[in-house]
Amino acid sequence: MFGKKKSTVSNSSDSQLKRTNHTPSIISEDVRLTGSLVSQGEVQLDGRIDGDVRVNHLVIGNTGCVEGSVVAESVIVKGKIIGSLNASKVVIERSAQVHGDVYQDTLSIDAGAIIEGNLKQRHEAETVELITNNTESKAELSSVLSEGDNDLSFFNKQAAEKE
Repeated sequence: MFGKKKSTVSNSSDSQLKRTNHTPSIISEDVRLTGSLVSQGEVQLDGRIDGDVRVNHLVIGNTGCVEGSVVAESVIVKGKIIGSLNASKVVIERSAQVHGDVYQDTLSIDAGAIIEGNLKQRHEAETVELITNNTESKAELSSVLSEGDNDLSFFNKQAAEKE
C-alpha cells in the first residue's frame, strides 16, 4: 500500500526546453529582464533585456531593447539592439536602432533605420581561382594586352605586365 516511488533518471534531452505550444511569449513594455532568454518559439519584446537572447523568432517592438547578443532564426527589429545580431533572416524597420555587428543570410533595411556596425552575410559564396605558373597563360595575357588594352584599367595593365 505504501511504497517507495520509483525514481526516474532524466536524460540530458529532458533537461532542455521543449516547445509545447505555438503561443508567442510576450515581454511587455514595463518588464526589464536581466539575464539570458532562451526560447524555441516566438518572442515579442516590448520591454528591455540586459543579456543574451537565443530564440527561434524574435520581434523587437518599437519600445523593445536588447543589450547583449541576439541569435535567432529570424528577427524583426523595430526597437533597439546594443550588441551583435546573428540570424538567418533579418528585417530592420525604419524605427530601429542597431548598435553592433549584424550577421545574416538575408537582410532587409527600411529607410530611416540607424545601423552602427558591420553587416556580414553568413554564407557568402567564395570563388577560388587556381594560380599557375603556366607560360601559356602569360602568352595569352600578353596578346590580350597588345591587342585590346583599351578596356583594361591602369592598375589591371600593371598587374598583367608583372606576370
